[in-house]
Amino acid sequence: MLRGGTVVDPSQDLNRVCDVSIRDGSVSAVGDGLPAEGRRVVDVSGRYVFPGLVDLHAHICWGFTDIGLVPDDVCPSTGVTAIVDAGSSSWPSQDAFRRHVAEPSRTRVFGFSNISSVGIPTAGTPELASLRFVDVDRSVASVAGDRDLMTGIKVRQGRHLVGDNGIEPTRLAVEAAGQLGVPVMVHVGNTPCPLKGIMDLLRPGDIITHAYHGHPHGILDDHRAIWQDVLEGRSRGILMDVGHGAGSFSFDVAKSAFEQGFFPDAISTDLYTVNVNGPVFDLPTTMSKMLNLGMPLEDIVRSTTAIPAAAIGRTELGTLRPGAAADVAVFDLEEGDFEFSDSHGERRRWPRRLTCELTLLDGEIIFDRRRADRPIFDRQPGKTTVNQGNNAP
Repeated sequence: MLRGGTVVDPSQDLNRVCDVSIRDGSVSAVGDGLPAEGRRVVDVSGRYVFPGLVDLHAHICWGFTDIGLVPDDVCPSTGVTAIVDAGSSSWPSQDAFRRHVAEPSRTRVFGFSNISSVGIPTAGTPELASLRFVDVDRSVASVAGDRDLMTGIKVRQGRHLVGDNGIEPTRLAVEAAGQLGVPVMVHVGNTPCPLKGIMDLLRPGDIITHAYHGHPHGILDDHRAIWQDVLEGRSRGILMDVGHGAGSFSFDVAKSAFEQGFFPDAISTDLYTVNVNGPVFDLPTTMSKMLNLGMPLEDIVRSTTAIPAAAIGRTELGTLRPGAAADVAVFDLEEGDFEFSDSHGERRRWPRRLTCELTLLDGEIIFDRRRADRPIFDRQPGKTTVNQGNNAP
């Protein structure tokens, strides 16, 4: 029993102080003054209780890519109970992703399959410089055979990644995803054309990641207003994802967009080996940046729970509805003087920071900050120590 916290669950339009009761790994009830009935009672008064967080964009193919992080090293201490790899693997490496990453992981793991057979072995690999690396039929067959794991198609559409191929990689990714009935996630930033050309190819439910980057062909025009084409694309149901990353999030761009009410649909990290020690650190740090920039807390929770869960077709996650798996994240909202950095070297000092205090997965406590001197569960062979430190810089 989690007693007395402020439960914020946008999937139920819930934002108030109440109790969360858990039995046999599932949420059994959410309400006022629930009977303990012999349960262990954890007092979380003064804290926020969220559904377990879903990080929609990260890189976790450790061991066979240069950028992959171990999910169980970075997720429990940050309230993340489900994490999605954004295109590190493709059809030739998909079995390795399942056997080496997903199956040993306690954290729930999903993936987008890269439209290029190369995947993303290093951050700078130009996996789409040649379209010989694209096989739509093989991609479709591979994802279709692994729908419990693979949730969509990923394409990186940066000019330095696609060479002279323009936006043909996105068209091919949409073709594959259309046959599968799954979304496409498109990496943008330094694209070969304005964002309109890419968004015109996308369908409702497809995802633009790195939406607030500070590079050419972004969401803002020369007058710092949101392009009308971007607004129209979003109104058609295209999702806008933060995808912070080492080079894809600008405080200035986000501030201008937020002042116009253009908040992200999804907040994700694009977490990988290069940025896990800054400027990204983790999902709570990214959420804290959104909070200090003016995004309402309830919208932040929705963008890290219900929306990303729906985006990958896993609506049973990101919710505290009775009957759902008891994936829960308990957070403190700290007041102080905290420094944050964006992907362009800009620093800001802000007064609020979200910090994970307790994480439950299937009703079992897998992280408790009060016990941060020791791991909660056993390590897997070859894994490093759980990050038990503070989740912000």
